[in-house]
Amino acid sequence: MSSAAGQNRPPRAVELLERAIAYTRSSLILVTAADLGRHTPCRDWVLHDLLTHMDDALEAMAVAAQAASLSLVPSSSPDDGSDLLDSICHRARGLLAHWHPPEGLPASPVELGELTLSRELLGSVGALEITLHGWDVAESIGRPRTIPPGLAMDLWPVARDHITDADRPVRFGEPVEVSEWATPAARLLAQAGRSTDW
Repeated sequence: MSSAAGQNRPPRAVELLERAIAYTRSSLILVTAADLGRHTPCRDWVLHDLLTHMDDALEAMAVAAQAASLSLVPSSSPDDGSDLLDSICHRARGLLAHWHPPEGLPASPVELGELTLSRELLGSVGALEITLHGWDVAESIGRPRTIPPGLAMDLWPVARDHITDADRPVRFGEPVEVSEWATPAARLLAQAGRSTDW
């Protein structure tokens, strides 16, 4: 395959996960215990709630990388803020190591409730969620960090195709109107019901 062809192919889920984790980790390392009660762009959640959700989601993704089915029942997360942050960072570091199928075997699909999803799709949706919550964390602590344009553009098809009316308003807010000149990050956030005016 030529280098040009390689540049034109869609990024694999593991690539998206790696970039999403790197972006989000840069926000997580700024969080202090004093920040845990701050409000977040996620409706009715303070930062501690958001971090608990992130910890559970990362664990579920690691399980999905190695299992044929995924439980929809949340696991328990540490209550202490510093322990919770340590748990998230530990799970994030371990996630990529788990996301490759055993050598010589194809990546089998994962059962999620009544759905059956490919690991590529599940990983891409996971990368989207990790990125969005990285943005949420940065906004919550008053240290906004824009989503890198390349990452936002690569996640856009995932957001466009997999954030549907069925997800609103429980998992995502209503889409936000943006101008035709909006940045890739602004378009991605708008599709996920987020804006900097929260």
